[in-house]
Amino acid sequence: MRKALWIAGLAFFTAFVAPGCHRAGSDAPKYGELHEFIWHTKFIDVHSHPEPGPVKYDPKNYYPVLEPMISRPYFPVDKTRISVVDSLEPAALKALYGYEKDDVAESDLPELEKLCLKFWEPGNREGFNRAMDICGIEKVFANLESPGEDLDKDRVLWVPFVDVLLYPFDPSAIKSISPFFRQAQQRYYEEGKALPEKYNRRVEDLKSYLRLVDAVLDDHKKNDARALKFASAYIRTVWFEDVDKEEAEALFLKALRAKLQDKDEYKKIQDFLARYICEKAGELDLPVHFHTGFGYVATLKSLDSSPLNLESLFSDMRFQKTRFVMLHTGYPWGPMIEPLLEKENVHVEFSAANWMIYWDNLADLLYQWLSYHDLAEKIMFGSDAGTPVFYWIAAENSRRALYLALSRLVDMKRFDEDMAVSVARKIMRGNAIRVHKLD
Repeated sequence: MRKALWIAGLAFFTAFVAPGCHRAGSDAPKYGELHEFIWHTKFIDVHSHPEPGPVKYDPKNYYPVLEPMISRPYFPVDKTRISVVDSLEPAALKALYGYEKDDVAESDLPELEKLCLKFWEPGNREGFNRAMDICGIEKVFANLESPGEDLDKDRVLWVPFVDVLLYPFDPSAIKSISPFFRQAQQRYYEEGKALPEKYNRRVEDLKSYLRLVDAVLDDHKKNDARALKFASAYIRTVWFEDVDKEEAEALFLKALRAKLQDKDEYKKIQDFLARYICEKAGELDLPVHFHTGFGYVATLKSLDSSPLNLESLFSDMRFQKTRFVMLHTGYPWGPMIEPLLEKENVHVEFSAANWMIYWDNLADLLYQWLSYHDLAEKIMFGSDAGTPVFYWIAAENSRRALYLALSRLVDMKRFDEDMAVSVARKIMRGNAIRVHKLD
């Protein structure tokens, strides 16, 4: 059955291959071995947010920016919008659910709901594995609050968020902070209030709080976390200042005694804690993933989320044992991050970009990275997907982009087709396996 799906999938993919992938006047790809490898090889997806099961379509857009959101199982195609997800969604629905039309209108949603319900009838585990087989994805790293108990743990690898550890104090009295950022920090604070009791740790000073941090991270490792994730780029800069421990201790005690009012003092505490977590991650042999670049809410500040800010960590030799991964290419800063990638322990993946920008634009970025000195070891695939449609679109768009980028490099005689296949293997799965030690 699986072989049949792959044969059907290859025929389907070939029908949708990007312009420029074939010789003029011929249906055969210019670089057949490379094309066959890319369309027959399964990805390792290093960043996603799986939502298994028949998620019901909801027309309400909860996000002030992103439309459609990754949690939607399907959505009407908006013909007035120039969009990767609109252009590829009908193909994704055909491949996944057996949908037969070349468009999706509001009137088609009841039919799609029936197809989706039928797809998930065997259960979440079986349905999600089948969806990943159709998408050509072997394993996914899942950003979830806790391990997905109803998913296949051999294929869905847990990556917990650690941002809650950065916000141990009530921010309600902090001055000169936007309401959204205060609310976000408040949510982290409220969530973190349960940790001391859960881990039987009393917080009396910075030293005792760091023992709590150790307990949380040790527990993540024990529960088979494969990496740690910071999403704080949504509510603060990812420039983490090197704060002296004595200053951090004094600020921590001050915050324990009275409500924080100075946002810069709180930032210094957060900076110290983030650096401590990164160093601890190196000891635990866990890579650290950072949200960088664009995001799904209007309040995100591109300058704050720029991956260039992470140079404050990447250039510090105290973290040489910690492996770092910048998510989402750092878009739109991707063309500027090559010097960061020169650092031995720094890597990048291109999730979200592979359903936000078309394959030729993504190919341009991959081409630029691969034209820089020895970066083939640093690039990984990710989807940032929630429902199967977004996994499929991310995988399809990435295959097209990767083929275009590598074909162009062979055309330019940067290397031959055999080397292009080797590079494709690294980007599609090999680098993810090595960096996250999946062997």
